[in-house]
Amino acid sequence: IKQEDLLNSSKIYSYMLNKLELLKIDLMAHGMGVSERAKQDLTQDGKIPLSLFEYATTSGIPLRIQDSDIYVNSPFAEDFCKGANWQLDSRDREFFIVKGGEEQRVEPVSLPSYFNTRWSQFAMSHTDRVRISPIAGCSFSCEFCDLSRTPEYQKKSVENLIESVRVALNDPVLPARHVLISGGNPKPQDESYMDEVYERVTKAFDVPVDIMMVTRRDVSYVDKLYSWGVNELSVNLELFNPQIADRMIVGKNKIGREGYFRFLERAVEVYGRNKVRSILLVGLEPLEDTLRGVEALAQRGVSPVLSPFRPSPKTPLAHLSPPTAQQLAEVYEKSREIAEKHKVKLGPSCIPCHHNTLTFPDGSDFYKYS
Repeated sequence: IKQEDLLNSSKIYSYMLNKLELLKIDLMAHGMGVSERAKQDLTQDGKIPLSLFEYATTSGIPLRIQDSDIYVNSPFAEDFCKGANWQLDSRDREFFIVKGGEEQRVEPVSLPSYFNTRWSQFAMSHTDRVRISPIAGCSFSCEFCDLSRTPEYQKKSVENLIESVRVALNDPVLPARHVLISGGNPKPQDESYMDEVYERVTKAFDVPVDIMMVTRRDVSYVDKLYSWGVNELSVNLELFNPQIADRMIVGKNKIGREGYFRFLERAVEVYGRNKVRSILLVGLEPLEDTLRGVEALAQRGVSPVLSPFRPSPKTPLAHLSPPTAQQLAEVYEKSREIAEKHKVKLGPSCIPCHHNTLTFPDGSDFYKYS
């Protein structure tokens, strides 16, 4: 794949984003350096790691930009970060993003205290959300994802998954406020196991439980999830260009784009507009195709979620670069215009969960803290 053929927007784009929003975009596109002083303060003099590097889009350092509700998970260790514009530094254990004589105060989000216990095999917290992964590995093998390339495929104990959520909700350092069930996709014969996980975890807790899942062929499955009390669904289209999708998400793409749309349409009928979302990856197809995907989702009442591609070293796409800051700003602003036209919002609605998505709160009631 020649990225220059995919992301060939060379014109100067007129940004309507403010300074702090552009800072987030710059960090997502280019990452940051980390000073030795900041490393010592973040790691408590080497007692904890800077990052767990568990998944490409969460492998950086999560930050809240002070004086705003803007969260960003900033990469720092990847090759593309070597030319970063910004550096994370600290003074008296207060943290700043610095570029030349310019600086912006930020607040790093801590790792949960259970990160080095047995419960991290089942759950991990990011900002205010705990994600549990019922399947180790994955039955699919998408080109941009390393889930199928590391652990051997296996189902995890439902009891342990439930207990790990309880641990995360009560964590003294980073208590979770809501739950996401995602991770690797199950084999067809294991769908009944996933049904058990979805139902039991959702019914075990009073906090919102969202599910990120591959579509099922039976669209009435949405009604079952709703009856169990699942809060929101994320059914990720990921790539809109059918030829590129056929190459990059072979297993996941077997049901076809229309199969995804049928499932999403039923989900909107059951849950309502803006209560169902779908991720589109930015940077692996022409921006025009991504925008067509935003249009197709928004006109169906689905909240599009823009997820900038971040290369993982364990995948066939490790050599690619993330989209540039200009490309991210352009796709965001055009996507926001499309969403507004169809009276939906770019997802997710949870403000801290914006840390690894191209989303900004706009003062409306849609964006909130859980």
